Amino acid sequence: MAIPTITTTSRRRLQWTLAVLAAIPLASASREIALGAAGVPGGSATVNPTVDSALRYANVYKAALAPIIWTQLARAERSPAVSFALSSLFVGGIARLKSWQQRGRPHPVIIGAIGLELLAPPLLLVWQQRLRTAKNRIEKSS
Repeated sequence: MAIPTITTTSRRRLQWTLAVLAAIPLASASREIALGAAGVPGGSATVNPTVDSALRYANVYKAALAPIIWTQLARAERSPAVSFALSSLFVGGIARLKSWQQRGRPHPVIIGAIGLELLAPPLLLVWQQRLRTAKNRIEKSS
């Protein structure tokens, strides 16, 4: 039995959405790895070497999210790696909120990133779960 068109269409849309959105942290991380703190919107090159080192190191993990997601697109609705990557982005948004609370209001681009990190992952995880449930239901009925 074929998967209904609505499920196939929704699955393709999820795949495209994940593929496009995964490029955002990759681009951001690449810039911050190359430029250090000066690559952060509103950042400055005048941070101590330990902060610069920690920033560049942490961005390697942010950069890794895109290839992880991209390699899982064929099974996006059932991939634990995609779920974990999205969850990591959400937790990163919470960490940024903590920074905002302790250090003050960040650059407007970072505020946008916080909004995206706190809103998109939960919505994508719900979408992923609904597709998985629908696909499982269809497979059981066939």
